[in-house]
Amino acid sequence: MSTTPDQLNALNPRLIPLIAHDRAGFGTAVLNTAFCILAATFFNTPTPPRHLRQALALAGFVGFLTAIGVHPLVGYNNPVHLTPACLGA
Repeated sequence: MSTTPDQLNALNPRLIPLIAHDRAGFGTAVLNTAFCILAATFFNTPTPPRHLRQALALAGFVGFLTAIGVHPLVGYNNPVHLTPACLGA
């Protein structure tokens, strides 16, 4: 965004806490989703059913494709930021 904290505070002093709250909420949602997927996969049966594996594979493909694919479109190509998603895919 090429925006400094001072510029954001000039717009609204509550904007930075709002963004921080939003990011914390999003991160918690991602973490809880990962725990649910792990529980469904590893505590289901010795071998997860085929439909569960297919659904998780499809969700992972779509999720990683969009997460990695959107970054070049918006011009944000920081390798440190993209590495976890690339490794996950």
